[in-house]
Amino acid sequence: MKRLFTVLIAALFCSACATPYKAASKPTSNGYFDTLLQPGVYDITFNANDETEIKQVQDFALLRAADVCLENGYQSFSVVNSTNNSKTENGVVTGSNTNNNYSFSYSYLVSETEPKVSILIQCSPDKNLFFDAESVSINLRKKYKIK
Repeated sequence: MKRLFTVLIAALFCSACATPYKAASKPTSNGYFDTLLQPGVYDITFNANDETEIKQVQDFALLRAADVCLENGYQSFSVVNSTNNSKTENGVVTGSNTNNNYSFSYSYLVSETEPKVSILIQCSPDKNLFFDAESVSINLRKKYKIK
């Protein structure tokens, strides 16, 4: 029983964490997803949970752009277009509790945002475009402690 309780607590803590930098299993899952549109042109999307700050989602999309360029032999890239397709859901939570002959009720507004950022990038084999892919990768990995 104690082991089960420990596993449940660990799962609860993990579910309340920001989305890590990882590949998405499908385009609508949390993580990055990229599509080659034509040689050197990629569409990069990063989906996250509501515990992830939009700035981190933007940075992870840029990090994926840098990684895609480096993985394909490019040295620099420019962002041609970017979109923030974050989804916000609002709701009201209500309830009541009776404990030790004391009763209370509560109601509060809940707002959850699931950040989603998409960027269209153009890569170059030279360091002639706006972002140096290696520098972006090194600096963002350092910022978020990603290996």
